Amino acid sequence: MKIVSSKPTITRKELEAVLDCLINDDLVAGESVKTFESTLAKMIGLKYAVATSSLTAAYHLVFKALEIGDADEIIMPSYFSQAPLSALTMTGGKAVLVDIEKDSLFPTIADIQGMVTEKTKAVIIGHLFGFHFPTQGLEELHLPVIEDISHAIGTEIDEVPTGRLGAFTIASFDPAGIITTGNGGMIFTNNSKNYSVMKDFRGNGEEHIHFDYSMTDFQGAMGISQLAKLADLLHRRREIARIYHDSIRITPHKTPFQYNDRFAYQAFPVQFNLSNEKVETYWRKNRIEVVRPIACPLHSLLGLNGSDFPNSERLSRKLFSLPVYPTLSRKDVEKISKNLAGFI
Repeated sequence: MKIVSSKPTITRKELEAVLDCLINDDLVAGESVKTFESTLAKMIGLKYAVATSSLTAAYHLVFKALEIGDADEIIMPSYFSQAPLSALTMTGGKAVLVDIEKDSLFPTIADIQGMVTEKTKAVIIGHLFGFHFPTQGLEELHLPVIEDISHAIGTEIDEVPTGRLGAFTIASFDPAGIITTGNGGMIFTNNSKNYSVMKDFRGNGEEHIHFDYSMTDFQGAMGISQLAKLADLLHRRREIARIYHDSIRITPHKTPFQYNDRFAYQAFPVQFNLSNEKVETYWRKNRIEVVRPIACPLHSLLGLNGSDFPNSERLSRKLFSLPVYPTLSRKDVEKISKNLAGFI
């Protein structure tokens, strides 16, 4: 049987929580969503949370709170999720892309600073694949920071919950995430005015013009159940990642970072020292699905020249992700690690 690249960790408890919600509650945002919001906000250490129907919806609400318009710019990495770019197109704002640093997943603060103009309204950073963005010097930008913790929910940086850096914190709950509600997202902030604006635009009432961005209550119920086992999910991902790191040491291939039990390992990215054709043929032959986690960087979506973003361009073509989800069996992990060690 083929080992797929990713799979949500949904157990009987999640299904029972959803069934109870369907029987007893309204399907629109209700008590389950409110509990999910408050529980996750408390875990991160921020006052307010707004659950949404998707990650793109979450970014759009943040841009509405920032009053982004045609003359405004948002800085974001080119090697990143498509969601903020998609949301920004609905505001008329301009995306200013910054390349990642060589041999990293992230841009440098200096490179971000070099993109700042009088039109810049915010900067987006993200803890890609569960690895922590190097945040030193971030406060010197003197701009609102939108921190995407989709791949790092439940982790800590210097013993502080990940997600406290920005004016806004955003999380996704898609099927390949650390926790999932099938889809959906959430925004966190300490600013009561921004919270009110985003909540009004999200919807659920007739008093304001709004978008249909609400998370359903059965998604909230699933999220609560997922949060209850978050520590176990992270432990299993780290356990698998450690095994892969042991295997890759004897190969010419490399990962962006050395093993660290503070990382979430939403993905296990590897840059193979072989052609893509050989990589894809080898893993397909062994019935293990590997994927390029960001095959289409943002500069490509905007039709910009890849030579202006050489590091993002290279990783989009050369970086592959191995299966690392918690429901992998011991036999599956052994098979993947053995094939990784033998791929030389």
